[in-house]
Formats: sequence, C-alpha cells, structure tokens
Amino acid sequence: MRKLLTVVFAATVALVVPALPASAAGIDWSPCSDGQNVECATVQLPVDWSRPDGAKVGIAINRLKAAKPEQRKGALLVNPGGPGGSGLNFVYSASAGNYFSQSILDSFDLIGFDPRGVGQSSEIQCDKAVLSQPVQLIPATEQQYTDLLARNGAIAQDCPKHNAGLDSHVDTESVVRDMDGIRAALGEEQISFYGVSYGTQIGQQYAELFGSRLRALVLDSNMDHSVQSEGYLAAANKAFENSFTDFAAWCDRTASCALHGQDVLALWDKLYAQASAGKLIDPASGKPLSVEALRDNVFGNMYHPADQWGYLASRLASLAGTGAPSASAQAAAELVGNSYQAIWCSDWRWPEVSDFASLSKLRENVEALAPHTHFSGFFSDITNCLGWTGPVSNPQHELHVTQAPPILMTNGLHDVATPYEWATNVAQQLPDTVLLTYDGTGHGDYGNSTCARDAIDTYLLTLARPAQGTHCAAEWPTGTAPQTGPHPVTRVY
Repeated sequence: MRKLLTVVFAATVALVVPALPASAAGIDWSPCSDGQNVECATVQLPVDWSRPDGAKVGIAINRLKAAKPEQRKGALLVNPGGPGGSGLNFVYSASAGNYFSQSILDSFDLIGFDPRGVGQSSEIQCDKAVLSQPVQLIPATEQQYTDLLARNGAIAQDCPKHNAGLDSHVDTESVVRDMDGIRAALGEEQISFYGVSYGTQIGQQYAELFGSRLRALVLDSNMDHSVQSEGYLAAANKAFENSFTDFAAWCDRTASCALHGQDVLALWDKLYAQASAGKLIDPASGKPLSVEALRDNVFGNMYHPADQWGYLASRLASLAGTGAPSASAQAAAELVGNSYQAIWCSDWRWPEVSDFASLSKLRENVEALAPHTHFSGFFSDITNCLGWTGPVSNPQHELHVTQAPPILMTNGLHDVATPYEWATNVAQQLPDTVLLTYDGTGHGDYGNSTCARDAIDTYLLTLARPAQGTHCAAEWPTGTAPQTGPHPVTRVY
C-alpha cells in the first residue's frame, strides 16, 4: 500500500466549522407525496461551508417516526451508498418493510437525506452529449488513454455551466457538515448513524469531525479512504475474483444452479475469450456482447447472492447455449445526472497514474491477481478521474478520530464492492472498534447475513457489541433463487 496523504488530512481537520445558519434551525415537516407514512422537508444549508452566509442548497430529507414513541432512542440517520444513492428512497423502502427490523422501526425516528448533488438535493447535471462520448474506461492503447482524458476534461469543464457552483462542493466532507446541519435542525444533541458501502465513508468522516455528536455508529461494508491506486484496485480485483469463484463453487454443489455439473470457471473463461474477440452473441438480442458488458453483468450479480445467483447461472447458460434464453435486463434510462463522477473525483486523487505507461503497468499488475475475472467493475473509479480538472477538496487520508462512541463495523469476507482488507485497514484507524466478519459473499451485511443483522440491531438498540473477532457463518442461496437480474454497477444499496 502506498504512502498515505496524512499532510492533506492535517490541513482538513484544521478547518474551522462554521455555526449552523439560523435559517436551518427547526424543520417544517409535511406529508410526502408518495402516500406512505413518511414526512418530507428541505433544509437550506451553505453551498460552501467556509462561507456560511453565502449561497444555499436545499437538502431534501424525510422522516419515518418511531412506531413506538414511548421507547424512542433518538434519530437514526441512514445512507445507502453510492455515491449517488438516495437516502429518501432508503427510508421509503424501510417504511414498506423492506430493510430494517421492526425493532429498529419501533425505536428510532429514521431520517433519510439525499446528499448534496444527488436526487432531490440538486442532482449534478451535465450535458448528455458530453457525457455520452464513447471512451474505453480500461484503455489498452495510447490513443484510448488520450481520448479518455479529453472526455473527462470536457465533462469537468461542462458541469459547472449547469449547477450554479454546487459541482465544486459535493465532496464527502461537505456532506458530513450537511449531516451535522440536519442533526442541529432536528434539535438532537446526538444522533445514531447507519451507513452501508459509500455511506461508511460518510460515517467515518462524521466521526472524525463530529464524533462527540454520535450516540452509535454502524459501518456496514466499508470504504477505505486512505488507499492509493494500486492498493485500491488490487483489493477490488481480488474481491471480484473470490466472489466469482464462490459462485462457481456454489453451482458445483447446488443442483438448482443452471450450470450444475459443468466446469463453471472453464465455461466462463471461454465466454470471456469469445467476448474479447467480439464473437459472443447475446441470444436475448441477437447482437454481440462486449467483454465489458459481460464482465459488468457478472460483477453486478455478486452483491446479493440469494436474489441474483439463480439469474446469473441462467444468464451464463444462455450465453453458452446450454439453456433457454434468459430475460435481458431492462436498459437503464439515458440520463444527464452525473453525481457519481462529480462526488468521486472530489474525494480521490491518483497522482501515481500520470501517463499511459503508469496506467498500463497498474492494469498489468492488478489483472494478474484475477485470472478469471480480470478487472473489477471499479477500475473506472481510477480512470474516470484522470484528466478531471475540478477541485479535489477531500482527498485520501488516514482517519484521526478522537471523540466517538464505541463503533461497530461489519464486512463480508468476499465483498465484491468493499473488499475485506479495506475494512481491516479502517478498523486499525478507528478507536474502540469491533469488526464483525461475515464469512460469505455479497455486499451489505445487514441484507445478506441474519447473524450480522441481529448484531447490528442489538448494538443500535442497546449499544452492546459482539466480542472482537466474532464471525458470522456464510449463508448461501437455497432452492431456485429469484430471477431479479443484475445489480447496477455502483455502490448503491
């Protein structure tokens, strides 16, 4: 792992935290338009927290009140990941009984918010024509590299034309200050926080700046905002490889898998070679399937094995001509939102990738770690920021937390989106932290492990944590898994 940017961190924490503007004191709640038992509001907060009296951005929030007010334990703020995930939608899902246990809904006011630049909080918008310029996100030639830098630079120049300056202030530290603004507006001296995936970075940095204002902190499936490019991609590539080999082993022992009885790794290698040569035909469309699309389809189905592995097996069997054509996933609507890139490139700097030669060496090194899957879907987390000219306001640094409650972290051993070694690294940076290990595959332990879910519920309700070193046994799909189709290639949910 490369040297950490501790000097940058020292400058970050020295920033004076402005007082919350008086206009944010108190919240005017009203019923949400969706008809659920959820209230909605908007909190006006500074676009630039170093200029609290300047321009404001409306941060959309919602609230599901504790079902049993007599046992209310306060406000539980939540973030589902991303960057780009909607906290509003997360609360709507929880209200419909699709996420948190009833004991949590009974005891907490659940507070969701769309982070600045996301969803209803002034989503970052950029010109569709600029965003849709075709480039290779894993460039194999000097020209592809040059085209990628030009495209990224063009986006960075275009976005400020459409976002009234907000695009320069969507870094995670600004989101953290918004979250504390929401806390103050709620009238809460302390809050509890549950963050999954990218939401853990929000939680980690909130503990760094406002640790004394936390009652409880759950970090589920952890980002490590201290790693540099090779450490980042090496862990991500190994995580994808390990997750896919777990899938292959599951098919080998599970009769309901559409690939049961076949050498799944050999079949995959054959499909990958065909796609790389432009010769893999998708029976659902009759058109060639690119190697990028093939790889991303598999990557996205590693998030929630119970819901997705049955579909994935049928999909690969269809591509191999050994099963009936599977239903193709509905194509995502073509949008002009660009929250992920704008936020990500405000938080991460990759100075060691300075030219095509250094990127090629990085590509070679990390591909060698994943002989079957080759590249994580998050290789683009590096390449989407090359040539980016927007401000990097919150670059990587080691965490420095001095005031925080006892923390509970969880992470899957084979988590395709937030590799386990990231979690172990973060656990060493945080004081009084228990890391609970889920010994299975998937992303988001609360939704993949009954054991982890119970531990998180117990901690949020009582502040009691499992013993350090506790492991939760792997849970594997049984029977015929639902045919839900691929998960989007993002850290949302």
